[in-house]
Amino acid sequence: MVQPSQSITSHLTTDPTPAIIAHQVEKWYSNDFHVLKGVSLTVQRGEVVVIMGPSGSGKSTFIRTFNALEPFQKGTIEIDGIALTPKMKNVEAIRREVGMVFQQFNLFPHLSVLDNVTLAPMEVRRWSKQQAKDIAAELLERVGILDQAHKYPGQLSGGQQQRVAIARALAMQPKIMLFDEPTSALDPEMVREVLDAMRSLAKSGMTMVCVTHEVGFAREVADRIVLMAEGQIVEEATPQEFFTHPKHQRTQQFLSQILH
Repeated sequence: MVQPSQSITSHLTTDPTPAIIAHQVEKWYSNDFHVLKGVSLTVQRGEVVVIMGPSGSGKSTFIRTFNALEPFQKGTIEIDGIALTPKMKNVEAIRREVGMVFQQFNLFPHLSVLDNVTLAPMEVRRWSKQQAKDIAAELLERVGILDQAHKYPGQLSGGQQQRVAIARALAMQPKIMLFDEPTSALDPEMVREVLDAMRSLAKSGMTMVCVTHEVGFAREVADRIVLMAEGQIVEEATPQEFFTHPKHQRTQQFLSQILH
């Protein structure tokens, strides 16, 4: 039986192989819109990678290929050593290793916070109700909302709902967490509480790929920042290099628009 304390440490590993290897990934919509144009990215275990870029650059589509929410037509993706091909094999095995937090919270409105977090572990991992509740309580405490466990999503603020979504994703004990602009739907005063939960997760050693425009978070937490534009990776650099000495003109243009 998995003990509650393992929910935080299960992703930590000394395995030297990368967590994610995407090689020359190509994707088209309706055969005429080429959204991903040979994109390659390797993410090491325990690394925090932030993907930035203008709207329509393909960044959200790219990370959604990592857990097969978006199919792709060419290239290869390997998640935790499991190959995901354009034929979409091994989808379920990969989704067991990858948690995802979206712009919208996607919580079940008719279930309590606690039930939202325990549902998937009980259904998919076949955990007992008590085991799932123990881990859910630990995770809700970790993201700072254990006192809201018996409320319903509609009774929570947007920031609280997003933290429930983070706890729900973590409850499946993923090795990799994906964040697709998790603060973009929040009022400004709620952004910090979600970013704080993500900072805590990064410090624990979780492998994370985050699509976000939150510059402060990227500066502080990212090991590497990737800029995407027009379906391609334009630049990869450490936060220090990215924000102070960007090499590519497209990066300089992007930063001039988001840094005021």
